[in-house]
Amino acid sequence: MSEKSSSTSEKPLKHIDSLPQGVTTGSTILVASSGDPSRNAFGFQTLSRFGDSNDRALVVTTTESADETVATAEQVYAAGDQPSLGLVDTVSKQQSLVAPTGTVPIVFTPSSSDLERLVLALTELSTDGTPVDGARHLLVRSLTPILDSISTEQVCSMLQQISGLRTESGITLFGIDYTAHDEPTIESLVEQVDGVLWIAPSPNGTVDIEYRPATGRFTDNSSLDR
Repeated sequence: MSEKSSSTSEKPLKHIDSLPQGVTTGSTILVASSGDPSRNAFGFQTLSRFGDSNDRALVVTTTESADETVATAEQVYAAGDQPSLGLVDTVSKQQSLVAPTGTVPIVFTPSSSDLERLVLALTELSTDGTPVDGARHLLVRSLTPILDSISTEQVCSMLQQISGLRTESGITLFGIDYTAHDEPTIESLVEQVDGVLWIAPSPNGTVDIEYRPATGRFTDNSSLDR
């Protein structure tokens, strides 16, 4: 992992103290937060409960640059066992190419709305450097910027394509700002996952967390009501 830039300062995060029962490896989970999930690194915080230094995490960043994403991961894991990273950066104004940040391979794509290149980039990273003895995880830090310019149907199709990039012992996490989308959009996304991790601010300055199995696979529509 690369060293942090001296110009990068840690941002205060609302911490997830523990995860509800039901959030397990081998699952695809929608991390639905009130506000940008990248702001408090909810995806990385969730992943940190499962991934260790033997693992690899494929990460798509749609709101922060690759450098900011690497710094955020280092902040979340601190001295803990961090998986090696492979990043798809849809934010930085660079050409579509592979470039290293320290030991982190990065594929730059011109836009988060270019789903074909995004899928190709993840596929490329999935064949590069996966530890023999570790799991491969997948984290899309926020789907919201993608949904701002691409139809929900197209995004759901993309999620179906990339969900299988994790290994059986890995976990797939799709972040979203649920306040930025209507109910039909959220319902369509829920049909693509095994469960939803709902995260909302609490009056005491922390966060309230609730896990619900997804309606599309396990339960009736009543579990979606909030």
